Amino acid sequence: MTTFSGLPRSVESATREEIEAAAARRIPAHQTVTLEGEWYVLVGGALYYARELIEDVTGVRDVVRARKHLFHTLGFPVFALADARMIDDGHPRHTRPA
Repeated sequence: MTTFSGLPRSVESATREEIEAAAARRIPAHQTVTLEGEWYVLVGGALYYARELIEDVTGVRDVVRARKHLFHTLGFPVFALADARMIDDGHPRHTRPA
């Protein structure tokens, strides 16, 4: 979406209701053939790509601001995708010797 001036809205202007409506129009990420994003948001009982929901509502493609706004401001649970190596070995910043 854009403002009346034709410019994208700010990520932080997205409301919980707008995110829920955008999710209702999309196929949940966990029902797709491949998981292509890196940050997911739980809306209702389904996972959606965080960036796509924010982009649907505001027109802005900013996954960093999207995940922060969805979690901190709107209170949605946000998840990251980990590959097998990360699950087995842990995140490099969490497993370095002190």
